[in-house]
Amino acid sequence: MPATTLSAPPTVRRQAPTRWILTSVVSVVAFFGVYVVAVLTRPGQQIEDSVLRSVDGRTLLRSGSALDAISIPAILVVVAVVVVIAFVRRRPGAAVQSGVLIMGAIATAQVVKAVAPRPELTSSTLSNSFPSGHVTIAVAGILALATAFGRHLKPLVIVLGTAFAAVVAEQTVAYGWHRVSDVCGACAVSMLWLALVRSGAAVWSNDPRDTVGRRAHAFTSGLLGLAMVASLCAAGAIFSIGIGADMSITMSTGPGVLVGARLLSAGVVIATGWVAWKLDRSF
Repeated sequence: MPATTLSAPPTVRRQAPTRWILTSVVSVVAFFGVYVVAVLTRPGQQIEDSVLRSVDGRTLLRSGSALDAISIPAILVVVAVVVVIAFVRRRPGAAVQSGVLIMGAIATAQVVKAVAPRPELTSSTLSNSFPSGHVTIAVAGILALATAFGRHLKPLVIVLGTAFAAVVAEQTVAYGWHRVSDVCGACAVSMLWLALVRSGAAVWSNDPRDTVGRRAHAFTSGLLGLAMVASLCAAGAIFSIGIGADMSITMSTGPGVLVGARLLSAGVVIATGWVAWKLDRSF
């Protein structure tokens, strides 16, 4: 009887899911699109200057509780927490993903802010603030925590974390620290790094332990979607009322304009959390 030779199983070459490749491309396009329209054009600068002029002088550049929570020690704590959680769950890969996500996003935001020009196209003398470092830390930090936690706590982390990041975003606008475009840029940077780390994870590993049940996924998606629609619709309505007096979107100022911009910033962050949740099927 002839001897039977056992051949090694063929090596499966994993590829990054198309959705993450597209997310990377869309994030980059959105980032530069917002930068070009809001920072490099006169109308874009005028619109955002009108929001800044709407900030009460008594509160300008002051701080809220959510903003105070964003600091270097806070970053170190978040990184330490995600690493500890990942290793307790025996998921060193998740620790690497989380660390790369938050540190990569923060580094990208700081480098861009330092090198990206802001031409003086209006009378405003405020320096470049695109993208927002505070919002980048908040959004990337929440996405990193969601990556590190197990499937049972992911929905709670993403919902509460997105709510916190939305408050951070609206406070940066409320106190005149940042423009709405800065918030949009920060969300684009965070989504880019989420796409990059998830693409790498898809190539090197595919752990089913992180998959969230359909009911939890649907409930979380619905809750974030409802909050997103509510905040964006309210932002549009209030902003429209705010500019209704003189019908000039580039020159109108006042409480309505500022509140609309604050809600828009919060809505952008909530939309980012919703999109991230919908895209990442391991959540």
